[in-house]
This record gives sequence, structure tokens and C-alpha cells, in this order.
Amino acid sequence: MSKIRDKILVILTVYQLALIIIGFVLSPFEEIRLGFINILKSPSILITDYIAIGGLGATFINAGLVGIAGIIVAYLSKAKISGLVIAGVFTMSGFAMFGKNILNIWPIIIGVCLFSFLTRRPLRNYIAPCLFGTTLAPTVSQTAFGFEFGIIWGIVIGIIMGILVSALAKHIYTLHMGFNLYNVGTTGGIVGTIYYIMLKGFGFKISPVMHWSKEYTELLLPILLIYFISFIILGLFLGGNLFGLKKIIKESGRLITDFVEMAGIGNVLINMGILGLLGLAYVKFVGGDINGPVIAGIFTIVGFGALGKHIKNVLPIMLGVYLICIPKIWLHSEPGPTLAALFGTALAPFSGRFGPFIGLLAGMLHLPMVMHVGEIHGYMNLYNNGFSGGLVAIIIVAILRDLKPGLIEEEIRY
Repeated sequence: MSKIRDKILVILTVYQLALIIIGFVLSPFEEIRLGFINILKSPSILITDYIAIGGLGATFINAGLVGIAGIIVAYLSKAKISGLVIAGVFTMSGFAMFGKNILNIWPIIIGVCLFSFLTRRPLRNYIAPCLFGTTLAPTVSQTAFGFEFGIIWGIVIGIIMGILVSALAKHIYTLHMGFNLYNVGTTGGIVGTIYYIMLKGFGFKISPVMHWSKEYTELLLPILLIYFISFIILGLFLGGNLFGLKKIIKESGRLITDFVEMAGIGNVLINMGILGLLGLAYVKFVGGDINGPVIAGIFTIVGFGALGKHIKNVLPIMLGVYLICIPKIWLHSEPGPTLAALFGTALAPFSGRFGPFIGLLAGMLHLPMVMHVGEIHGYMNLYNNGFSGGLVAIIIVAILRDLKPGLIEEEIRY
């Protein structure tokens, strides 16, 4: 078992180091230095594309560093290195292209560590809030730089956010019963809402921003293609095959469905690579941009290719988002719908468990919801789609349970 753990850690580290190397190749050192300063000082609320404010090099380096930070936390906590950690690391590095940076993630992580200490439970029990709880990293940056309260207050708020996410995550699961893969995103939405409501009570308000780069799509496309194809090649080298992939596709994907334990790291890597290519294909099909937020969406799909997502259960969700845009309420290529099609795959377990029609419905419900919930938490919960997905999941689960009692089993899997 330790050999498998070490192998996964090496693979994760290599892919995060690759991001850092790409960053140094794409930009000169001085541009990286200045861009990195801009990233660290940014309030980082939605939507802040770090490529737009810090450049390509600094953004990719930040992504790699944040991903490595996640690996270090998982290793030091002695957490089980499996699908959950893989999903967490790639989600962290993806969102390090819009909202998370090597400065604002640590107060959240410290808060989770403190909660672990107070409850006298091992930190490995809280590895999900530790990694995914960094969804609230903008609370640190917005407090410190947006409101100009200073670094100390930013750190204090971040620690409090980490404590609250740790306390609530397991309970939030019981509302959607594992059908929203971004459970901590829902939790972060609730915690972020509490913080923002308190801020508004003192007269502080936050308006959304739109830092969205468009000019690097053609440059980034081949880089990402090579990146994701390498997953498939490595997976085949490590023993992945069609039989193992079929085993993954048969699963609903409901939390927690660890594909690493079920099918092995080789098959998981192939699944991750396929999902990465699918995400890229969708963005190109609708004529969307490839930038920091979009890469985050694709990286999150890729990461959860180890924990619940596969091509069969994500496609109906993406199709649902695509179809709801046809009446021209929103254009498919606009930032909101593009990100909703990628991140909305948090609801993939619905199509995996109940079939493509329910998945299609979930996707169609998700887009209108996600386009309007950001204001509730002051755009400080990066997993806005996770928050929206949680609300959609709660509604669908409640209806299905009432229509047919016993249809959704009651066990807690989180």
C-alpha cells in the first residue's frame, strides 16, 4: 500500500512541477515577478482571472505552488492518498489560476488544523475541508486588500472560515446525500454568506469583478492537449485498460466513490485524461475562451476523474447547460455558461444514478441558479458552482425521496 501511496504522490508532484516549468517557459523572470505581486495583492473575488492581472508565467507558477502545497498538507496529515486527495490537489491548482494563491490559502488551512486540534481528532479526518476549504481564500484577500483591513485581519478571518467549514462540511452532506460532488463548495457558500451578511450589516458591500483574458486561447490549447494526453499515456503505461475504464463508467459517482481504490491509478489517469480532453472539446465547440477560470473548470473535472466523474455521467450535465442556453437567455460562449458547463458536472452523480434525463434536468436547473447566487456570498466563495450545485441537489433529492421513498439510501458516505 505504501508503494501505491508513494507512486500517487510522485505523479501528483510531477504534474504540479510541470505547471511551474510551463510558467517559466511562457514568461520572462521580471514579468513573472511583477505578475506574482499583482496576484498576491489581488482581492481575488469572482471572477478574477490571474492570467489577466498577473500574466501567464506567474499564474502557472502560482498554480503549481498551490498544488504542491496541497500535496504537502496531505502528506504531513498522513491522509489516505487516494481519489479524494487527487481531486483536492487538482482543484486547488486549477483555482490557483483564479482566486487562490500561495498566500491566501494558508489561513484557511490553519483554521482547519486548529479545529482538528480542538476536537482532538487527527488532521487526516479533515483533509477534505483542508484542501477544498480553500474555496474561501478570497475572504482573506478581500478582507486584507479589498477592504484594506490589513494582512492580520485577513489571516484572522481566514482562520475563522477554516474552522467553520470544518465544523459544517459533514452536516451539509446530509442535505444533498452525496449527489453534489463539491460538498465543501456548498459549505463554503453558506459560510461565505454568513460572513458577507455581517459585513453588509456594517455597511461594507462587494461588487463582482470581471477580469477575463481572451488573447491566449490558441497558445494554451496545444499546451493543455499535451498535458491531458500525457495522463492517458501514463495511465496505459501503469496498466490501465478498457476493462478498468468500463468498471469506472459503471459507477454512479456519488460521494465518496474512490476510483483509485476501485480500478487502480492507471485506469484513473486514463479517465482523468479523457475528461480533460472532453472539457477542452466543449469549450472549443461553443467558441469559448481558454484562460484561468476555464482551466480551473477543466482541472476540477480532471481531478474528480479520480472521485466520481466519468464521461458517461458528466455529458448529460454539460448537455443540460448547453440546451438551456438555446433560447438565447445566455450565449454558450459567455463566461457564466461556459464555467457552468464545466463546474456544473458536480451534479454528475444524478445522471450516473438515475440516468441521463435526470442529469439533463440537473444541468438545466444549475445554470439559472449559478448565474445569480454569487451575490449572496459576496463573490468570496470560489466554488460558486458548488454552492449552486448543492442547492439544486437538495431540491432534486427532496423531490425524488418524496416521490419514491427508499429510492435514495440513507447511509452517510462522507
